[in-house]
Amino acid sequence: MISRLRTVAAVAGAALLLTAGCGADGGGAGAPAVPADAPPALRTLIEAAQKEGELTWYSVPAENIAKSVSDDFAKKYGIQVKFIRLTSSDLAQRFAAEAESGKPAADLFVGSYTPFVAQALSKGWTVKLADARIPGYPNGFPGTYLLPDDGTAVIQIQPTGIAVNSQQAGDAIKDWPDLLDPKWKGKIILVDPRTSAAYTPFWNLIVKEHGEEFLTKLKAQQPIVASGAAPATQQLAAGEAAIVMPAVQSIAEDLKSKGAPVAYVQPPASTGPEIVPGLAAKAAHPNAARLFVHYLMSQEGNKRLNALPGSGSPLDPSSLPARYAFNRELTGTPAERVHALLGLAEETS
Repeated sequence: MISRLRTVAAVAGAALLLTAGCGADGGGAGAPAVPADAPPALRTLIEAAQKEGELTWYSVPAENIAKSVSDDFAKKYGIQVKFIRLTSSDLAQRFAAEAESGKPAADLFVGSYTPFVAQALSKGWTVKLADARIPGYPNGFPGTYLLPDDGTAVIQIQPTGIAVNSQQAGDAIKDWPDLLDPKWKGKIILVDPRTSAAYTPFWNLIVKEHGEEFLTKLKAQQPIVASGAAPATQQLAAGEAAIVMPAVQSIAEDLKSKGAPVAYVQPPASTGPEIVPGLAAKAAHPNAARLFVHYLMSQEGNKRLNALPGSGSPLDPSSLPARYAFNRELTGTPAERVHALLGLAEETS
């Protein structure tokens, strides 16, 4: 039976509210000048956004990345920016509750591509990017990253891999099947797939590559179950296991930079969280939200959004693993079956 690793946190799933920059209210004297070479439609949008003077957004990308893009956007356009960092499931719940009330607090979200994105559009909570009059949309993005039916586009990809304790595993792990070696029994931390629908495509990738028997063999390895990639990798750094799967490179690299015995392995076959923007249909600052999407899809903004190691940019396909598979291509094994095969069906989240 798989045992659960319980993490200690002051507030589970807490959101962090930060502000970035203070632009001039209403696009006054303190606001940066509109670039003289800006196309007319973009110039008009910038001026309208500066009159609104502020922007609030919900972010699944990490706090440091959300702050970086917020600060840069605020400096560039003189617009006050606030963000709240949330997990994928918490973002969906919060945005849905506020949208149903008719008073969304966020002008947009930047979150994982899950069924919630289509649900939000179908309920009228968001508007399609293609219909939002965003100047230059889709900003030169390759068609494979556009999701017209869901009204959005993939602006960031975080390929999934394996984190290892370098003192325990060394360089023994190269690919997913290496995790099934009996010597790793009881030494694997499994990130709980029940915590977010964003994990389902990953497990469909594993089934596609290695069959359902991989999941039952992994269950026999008696992994520890963690509530998320961050606490799992912290436990790894503390020496409580040898391996974390699925892992996030940015988390592993951050701990490694602080001296922890952690390394990251990127198998050639991978998928991962695909990050998309959703414009609130009843945004308090609709022009600032549209301008922010324009910024995130520009060369400048997208580069800043994808500055951390392990973050793939649609504008730089070489940043992705050799056999990356899009989430929308990975279906067939429902989440409930994945949970059952891993021995998680009878446990509570």
